[in-house]
Amino acid sequence: MGPTAGQRVPSKRKPAPPNRRQQETDSFETLVDDLSAAMAQAPAEAVDREIETWLGKICVALDLDRSAVYERDAPDKEVRTSHTWVRPGFPLFPRKYAPEKIANSTQWVLAGNQLVWSRPEEIPSEWKDTRRFVRRYGPKASAIFPMWAGDRVIGAASFGRFRSPREWNPRLLHQLALAVRVFGAAIERKQAEVTMRAARSELVLAQRRSMMGGLVASLAHELNQPLSAILSNLGGLARLLVRADPDPGTAAQAVENAIEDTRRAGEIVRRVRAVFKGGSSSKTAVDMIALAGEVTRLLGSEAILRKILVQIEARSGTPAVFGDRVLLEQCLLNLLLNAFDAVSEVDEKRRSVVLKIAAAPKDWIEISVHDRGCGIDPSIAGRLFDPFVTTKRQGMGLGLLVTRSIVEEHGGRIWTDSRREGGTTFTFTLPAAGGKRRHATELVGAP
Repeated sequence: MGPTAGQRVPSKRKPAPPNRRQQETDSFETLVDDLSAAMAQAPAEAVDREIETWLGKICVALDLDRSAVYERDAPDKEVRTSHTWVRPGFPLFPRKYAPEKIANSTQWVLAGNQLVWSRPEEIPSEWKDTRRFVRRYGPKASAIFPMWAGDRVIGAASFGRFRSPREWNPRLLHQLALAVRVFGAAIERKQAEVTMRAARSELVLAQRRSMMGGLVASLAHELNQPLSAILSNLGGLARLLVRADPDPGTAAQAVENAIEDTRRAGEIVRRVRAVFKGGSSSKTAVDMIALAGEVTRLLGSEAILRKILVQIEARSGTPAVFGDRVLLEQCLLNLLLNAFDAVSEVDEKRRSVVLKIAAAPKDWIEISVHDRGCGIDPSIAGRLFDPFVTTKRQGMGLGLLVTRSIVEEHGGRIWTDSRREGGTTFTFTLPAAGGKRRHATELVGAP
């Protein structure tokens, strides 16, 4: 019979001298404390690298030769080897190694039990597949632990020695199990971050496409101007060519005008594609003043149709920001379109929107969009950045949620100041390119 649930395979090896065992365990407890601190501070993208580093540190500290972490993405999924460490000169993991092939031990560990042996003879005789694996690949001693994430087993971790048997005392096994729990918590955090980023990207893309619908009329108007000019020039050119004595200079000018208007139309299409394309670009230094100019040009026809005056207030020499150009363009579009909607309902004399860009303390740039509309209804003022909260009849209530998500992804923050008599101001911060990366809560004067 094999071990019962909740038990581990007992070691029959004689205990080591107390002093040596005590020193090894005390030293390893300190190592596990350091491991816990390092994994807690590691960003999601560094978790995998940290796990492999600490597998090596654990093996070196305990004079082991090989270790691995196995993950199971879902209860119905196969277990895969995700992280390994091997001492130089010792056998690597088999290329086609699949934990499921060792059914006895894999099922045992994934049920939440430890599997520990000091020599191969201690493996239960009925676990033939496990014994066969050990005989073929040679570990003289091994300790395998379930890897927990909360109350779920999401995989396992193994630690083996190939040169000779070794003792596993209870305190040491407890610390190894704790280290594996730390790995599990870090992997769970990494997976949650990946899921959150994917959901955020889908939300941004959905809102970006929804916003496209609101710009169709404006873009059609803007494209109609160069297209009409092209048609006019080509029509004039056709009339010149049918004349007996066409004027080459006039014909050349008509062609040049048509080419220039074609470039204008192409530039409009380029700007639109940059805003609404899927995916995201990498973070680089972005000139927010230049970006604001591009966005206001994109919205130029919309402003004319609604009789709105748009102003940009910024000092030349204001530092660039460090961010994703496409996402920052969407931030400005969202806030400017909201401002357009706010002032469209007031008298023409108040239909103005001001976009300000200025340097702020501690390597931050502050961007604000101010309108002279009627302000925000107090009943929703505290929920503006919640999903599906909107004052627009056709709105989805996602624009400000997406805007805040983008700003916070860049490490900044966004807030609003609304007054019935003076309109509304949305302000957000972004890190200056080349400055020290700080969290926006350190920004002096931010509410």
